[in-house]
Amino acid sequence: MTHPTHHLPAYAAGHLTADDAAAVTAHLAGCPACATQARAWHRTATAVQDDTARVAPPAPDLFAAIRRRLTTTPDPSGARPVPAYVPAYRGDLGTRPLHRALGILTRQRTLIRWPVWTLAAALIAGGAILAALAPTGHAAQILAMTVPLAAALAVAGACGTDNDPPAELAATLPTPPRVVLLARLTLVLTATVTAGLLATLALSALTSGGGAAGLVTAWFGPLVPLSATSFALSVLYRPSAGVTTALALWLARALPTGQTPATGLSPAVLRLVDPLWAPGPAVLTAAAALVAATLLLSPRLPRSRHTGHIWR
Repeated sequence: MTHPTHHLPAYAAGHLTADDAAAVTAHLAGCPACATQARAWHRTATAVQDDTARVAPPAPDLFAAIRRRLTTTPDPSGARPVPAYVPAYRGDLGTRPLHRALGILTRQRTLIRWPVWTLAAALIAGGAILAALAPTGHAAQILAMTVPLAAALAVAGACGTDNDPPAELAATLPTPPRVVLLARLTLVLTATVTAGLLATLALSALTSGGGAAGLVTAWFGPLVPLSATSFALSVLYRPSAGVTTALALWLARALPTGQTPATGLSPAVLRLVDPLWAPGPAVLTAAAALVAATLLLSPRLPRSRHTGHIWR
């Protein structure tokens, strides 16, 4: 049974149509819970109406005065008319560009949910521990499987569509939406890469499985295309698509290659996946182009196509 909860305020205030009001009345007759809510809304509506009735009506010329103050007047520069007496941002955005860029970047930290950081840190820490316990020569492979996955999932959780509660407020500010999105991506990747570097340095100091440069190269290469793919799908479609694709690519790489009958992966699929985990110049260039195209298209997307967050 569907409860008309969202209709109860309008029902109590008498704003529903006759048909809708009759339907709600019939439902309340057999639903004590909704009837209790309706009585509460009715008490609220009565109190508001009583308080409103005690407020003196405004002077007749009040609205005329407001309209006069809001009429447009020529802009001092002659560029276009602007409303008179209406505050507008007129600061010089180029006075301290580096300071402003740093402020935009650092403030993204408060808008990224804590599960994003927790998951990325857990994956990188777990990968470092497994690499330290693995036989000699396998540390690079393990880091190459964990750090890029952590980055891709963090990008999807932080940069995905509708993962930004203050997006409507940010749209009214002078900072372009794509700049905010680029700052978010930069912050997430910087934090992930820094964590990967720290884990790599600790691993190379504790083990003799290879130099730090070789370990970093093993995971930084696949991090770029995997994060770019997750970023594009999360922004242009939805975060779940970025997460699913990142996990699918990870599984395709994690499954033992060369055993096609056992894994069910065709050689054609393996040929598509392998370049992502050992990217050359063409793959890295394509990843950069994908990020640039996503940033270019992101302000043109409707903001209300999807609802809900995957990192609640």
